[in-house]
Amino acid sequence: MKIKNLCLVAAGLALAIQGCKKDKTPETTPEVANYVLSVTGGVSPNQTSYLFSSKDVPTGAVGTSNALESTSSATIYKYGKYIYQNNFAAPATLTKYGFDASGKPQAAGSFAIPGLRTIGAVLFISETEAYATVASFGVTPKLVKFNPTTMQVTTTLDLTGLNKTGATEVYYMGLVQRGNNIFMGVNYQDASFSNLEDKVFVAVIDRTTDKFVKLIEDSRSSQMWNGGTDASFSPNSLIKDASGDIYVMGYANNGKPSGVLRIKNNETAFDQSYFFNLTTTAGGPCVGLFHFGHDQTFTVTYTRAAAYPFDSGTAAGQYRKINLQTQTVSGNISSTLPLIKGNKAFMTKWDDQKIYFNVAADASINSIYSYQLSNGTVKKEFDLSSGACNGFAKLVQ
Repeated sequence: MKIKNLCLVAAGLALAIQGCKKDKTPETTPEVANYVLSVTGGVSPNQTSYLFSSKDVPTGAVGTSNALESTSSATIYKYGKYIYQNNFAAPATLTKYGFDASGKPQAAGSFAIPGLRTIGAVLFISETEAYATVASFGVTPKLVKFNPTTMQVTTTLDLTGLNKTGATEVYYMGLVQRGNNIFMGVNYQDASFSNLEDKVFVAVIDRTTDKFVKLIEDSRSSQMWNGGTDASFSPNSLIKDASGDIYVMGYANNGKPSGVLRIKNNETAFDQSYFFNLTTTAGGPCVGLFHFGHDQTFTVTYTRAAAYPFDSGTAAGQYRKINLQTQTVSGNISSTLPLIKGNKAFMTKWDDQKIYFNVAADASINSIYSYQLSNGTVKKEFDLSSGACNGFAKLVQ
């Protein structure tokens, strides 16, 4: 009886399997990483950073329960379908992440620079050519050339021509490429950690020979303190417009205003006919340039001079729209936004509809908002419950 019953059960299973084959079962669609977020929570040195993805633009309050965690502050850079992450720790390391079918980050290579602690700006030229600034307090910074596909450093550029007598600290502040040249902001500090000179400095580097060409300077504004690239999520000090003109942000110090200078297309010197005084026009000192095409440029203006430029005390920054051609300021993009920490500001765009930007304020206010390009409408998109946002990217699949 037992054998007979087993045979009947087996026959039933066979029929059930055949029936399943005849019926078209619905396929499950794997979660796809279309959007990526980086968040850092905690207070230095006890910080944790979270890297995670989403199929759709998040809404509501966004947690980090499914994130890849790392024990330090982090910055990210976007290029194609990959995210490149730097964690503040020795040695300075840049790790490339792809995302699996479940949307989780998967390391796809890395490189490390011994003796230094952090990657600054990362500039992508192509699938096989990119540049990164590398820094650490008390150590001469480096500019390295690497292959984003293999994550191999191919060259450490010789920038000894950038040395200045009396400079005890040197910082590289942002990168932009035009033709065969790389333009890089440079900041020089003396032994008392004050500006060696209150001027704007930009290095010109030949990317075909990897050689330093010259250092240009302008005394109408002062040394920059931020710098990223199109791939970064930070206030940029150098941007390039559609005509090939490069605009450089100078900071306010010792009576010099925040100002924008220009290096015209096909030139490697500052245009002496152009100077945009942001302190006067915007009504306060400013940090960073965020550029998205004609008449779509923004900066962060400080409403309280004592907070500038390192966000001392309570948040005091406002996003303001500016016009580089007419040298005008449209004002605060929204009167309902809280004041922000300018050094944590970023703006990013991946279509012709919206610019997304972060609001990192006091009392753990950390949110992502959008700015509608067609009419300037500002809307909160989502909140972040675990800390300040270091980046929000859409991957190019």
